[in-house]
Amino acid sequence: MDIRVLGILFVISGVVDFIWIVSYPDYALKVFGTTFSGWSGELVKYQHPLIHLAIGYGFWYKRKWAFYTYLVYLTLACLSEITTQMVQGYHPTRTTMVVISLLFGFYIVWRRNVFRSSIAPYRSCES
Repeated sequence: MDIRVLGILFVISGVVDFIWIVSYPDYALKVFGTTFSGWSGELVKYQHPLIHLAIGYGFWYKRKWAFYTYLVYLTLACLSEITTQMVQGYHPTRTTMVVISLLFGFYIVWRRNVFRSSIAPYRSCES
């Protein structure tokens, strides 16, 4: 049940991110220490809530692809934040978020056995 609850939290996070982006259209998400403008900036901004929604859906149904998607997303997000801090300077709140994200990631890895394949196992017709 814990993974499903986390899935709900990811969906809520995705919705809140989407509302934030719509409410503040000039907001520019920093990725690896830089921001983007134009259509690429919009793509960068909207990928964040979409990934949260996808991970939330996958966690709700305990899909193995969601586990791997989360690990890749966690890795890239932490690397991006560390790079951003190297470029723009130390930020205690963002550092705290990296640490909490990594602790959360360790929990997800510890619970990895609850994630199952989206493909039904092959059954032999032999009797």
